[in-house]
Amino acid sequence: MVYIFLLRAVSIIFRLLFSFRVEGRQYLKEYKTSGRPFVICANHRNILDPVFIVMAWGWGKKMTIMGKAELFRNPVLAWLFRQVGAFPVERGKGDRGAIEKAVADIKTGRGMLIFPEGTRGAYDTMAKMKSGAFMIAGQTGADIVPVRMIYPTKSKKMEFFGPVVVKIGRPLTAEDLQLEGGSKEMLRRAKNLTARAMDGLLDEYCRSTGYQPLTAPRPERTVTGDENN
Repeated sequence: MVYIFLLRAVSIIFRLLFSFRVEGRQYLKEYKTSGRPFVICANHRNILDPVFIVMAWGWGKKMTIMGKAELFRNPVLAWLFRQVGAFPVERGKGDRGAIEKAVADIKTGRGMLIFPEGTRGAYDTMAKMKSGAFMIAGQTGADIVPVRMIYPTKSKKMEFFGPVVVKIGRPLTAEDLQLEGGSKEMLRRAKNLTARAMDGLLDEYCRSTGYQPLTAPRPERTVTGDENN
């Protein structure tokens, strides 16, 4: 009951504060009736990304969301996060308990949202993915749904009253991923497939809109004295 109230209230408020748009919603809609397990893998640009993705999911069974433990230090925020399905994970510590909880939740029929980079990024280009999402998908037979968060504002970051785009891609099925056994080679292959799918979503958006993605600046080359001569 609390979840439904929060989702309704947040959806109304955020649609007033942002120009919110979802592309590819049909790919998520399939999971509301099929009962297939799924893991949403999204890039992470802003602390509000999970809210926008839950809005894109809409009404339906509450998803489970992995969130970094630091966000749960504040008791009020911790209560709110837990109401919408989030639970804490200790980054960089091999949090086996978090993996086991995620697996158990998915086996009850809940979808899962995870940011495989493990942290927020300042650019549209993504950092190297961690293995957690793929271990969970392998243990549950879940599909992976690639999602791109795009903020096509002048600053190319989230701005109040600016556009927010949640672009959802065609799922990578468990049969595509072939993660049974969870070997390092299988995990590497699944990461590469997912990275290509997520990069493809950004490329597709750029081609259709003319958006120029925000990329990390190249490091300046140090010129030695010999090169000046």
